[in-house]
Amino acid sequence: MTRENEYLTDKQINELKEHLMASKEEIVNKQINQGDYCLDRNELSDPLDEASINVQTSHQLRFRNRELFYLKKISKSLMKLDDGTYGLCEDCGVEIGFERLMARPTAELCISCKEESELTEKNNVFHKRSKSLGKTLSEIGKR
Repeated sequence: MTRENEYLTDKQINELKEHLMASKEEIVNKQINQGDYCLDRNELSDPLDEASINVQTSHQLRFRNRELFYLKKISKSLMKLDDGTYGLCEDCGVEIGFERLMARPTAELCISCKEESELTEKNNVFHKRSKSLGKTLSEIGKR
């Protein structure tokens, strides 16, 4: 394994990799142990119960989708670890600090670029991209 990010020690790399692998295993195990979200019509005694279960199911699906999205980010980070580009900012190429990577092991941007990205996103509501849908607010509204 050749590393472009020579500023991280082998011990730090191993610690980050273990953290990523533990998070991945936790999500995968949780996904395996979760049941289906389908209910038998006989289980729904009245419209209020049905509405309540629909809201609960909607929340469960949303959390599941967020976990799957995070799982993709973990896999991408693990691939970067293998090719030696993990811990380098995707915008400016500067090294992302070990403390930031421990707090957010899937970080792709350094603090400066992330702050700039968030400021741009905050100031440009109509061109803001949905992370899960990959579309801007105006594109979603054209349905």
